[in-house]
Amino acid sequence: MTNKTMLTDEYQLTMMASYLDNNIDDKATFDMFIRGLPEDWGYFIANGIEDAIDYATSIKFSKDDIDFLRSQGKYSEDFLDFLRGFRFNGEIYSVKEGEIVFPNQPVLRVTGSRTEAQFLETAILNIINFQTMVASKANRVVNAAGESTVLDFGLRRAQGEDAGMEGARAAYIGGASGTSNVKAGKEYGIPTGGTQAHSYVMSFDDEADAFRAYAKTFPDRSVFLIDTYNTLEGAEKAAIVAKEMEKQGHRLVGVRLDSGDLEMLSKGVRDIFNSQGLGYVKIYASNDLNEYKIEDLVRNGAKIDAFGVGTEMITAKPVSAISGVYKLVEDTAGPKMKFSPGKESNPGKKQIYRISDEKGTFLYDVMALESEKIEGRSLLEKVVENGYRISQRRDLKEIREYALDSVSRLPDSLKQVRVADKYEVRKSEGLTSLIDELGEKYLQSLPFYSVVHPISINQ
Repeated sequence: MTNKTMLTDEYQLTMMASYLDNNIDDKATFDMFIRGLPEDWGYFIANGIEDAIDYATSIKFSKDDIDFLRSQGKYSEDFLDFLRGFRFNGEIYSVKEGEIVFPNQPVLRVTGSRTEAQFLETAILNIINFQTMVASKANRVVNAAGESTVLDFGLRRAQGEDAGMEGARAAYIGGASGTSNVKAGKEYGIPTGGTQAHSYVMSFDDEADAFRAYAKTFPDRSVFLIDTYNTLEGAEKAAIVAKEMEKQGHRLVGVRLDSGDLEMLSKGVRDIFNSQGLGYVKIYASNDLNEYKIEDLVRNGAKIDAFGVGTEMITAKPVSAISGVYKLVEDTAGPKMKFSPGKESNPGKKQIYRISDEKGTFLYDVMALESEKIEGRSLLEKVVENGYRISQRRDLKEIREYALDSVSRLPDSLKQVRVADKYEVRKSEGLTSLIDELGEKYLQSLPFYSVVHPISINQ
């Protein structure tokens, strides 16, 4: 993993410098959580956890980093000397990558000296927010596709290389069966696949000759793009070439539709191939697809075996970002709580317990203080101790299998394209009492408290 030490907001450094200048570097705990679900979404698939752990355990300022910060003229030599030996020495608890999470639940809990724990904020949010968004979006697309396969075609529309790579990985964890991204295939081991561009077909005088040339090069793995001129005529030509391939002992894998009325055209193409005894030829479809369009196609009986989804999966369109945040929840003075309207946080070190029925279906979660004993499966596990990993990085296929198994245990109502129900996340008695206690303490600190009727902050 590339060193990301300098991938931070400047205020992390200025706060660190001020803490140290004022002899404040006590132990502090921060939670990383996501405030709310986008419209129609029922859950998140936590993603980027392994990358976040790698980042936290490899922080080290280089000489070039120190020289650059000195050149800014903002930091004392004492602070720069501190940064030379800076590393994270604390502990991190996290959910497993691929875990189902809901709003306001800790995805990651970081404890360390205040400077160390605070410094992690920006990069952790950068890593987890994007990957969680894409994995969750991809899973919505996969759910909509039903029995059909979903492929990631998003690289060319991703916002840069990092988004293309991390997005391909996240989409695979979310259930995509493969990617067009060759580098992601090389680095992550994700199955790769692709068809051909319209420019390839247009490079030949005759569409059928384009198909023959491609089949000559890839006799056992050809997928023809058939909509360059007329989709149904293209299907007829593809069927002719497919029969020629059969005589040579090969089979056409499939054809791709990339424009027009995909429902109507897929049915017409299916009829053409079936009439020629080519029922094994699969139909792929692309063209600015998303979960809503795919749901309609499946509901209306479109004859599509695989969907190639690009822009709207790699960018999670129309969701531009998810509201992952990183908040102080405890220090040596005790539990801390933010009271900003609409941005309240839950205080103290916490654990999440998941309650399931006898079949393993998730029923509800309980968010509790770490000191409380609650029945159910605890989701937060210690992954970093004294600044070092205490378990090996999990394999990508293992993460994917865990994520998809977890999704299968959700109530069906949460896996719809348009989700109306909310998963229940309860607060324990201890957490509820602590919130009320801190709320009362906050109200008493207000100058107008004596003329205001006390209210409960706990919601």
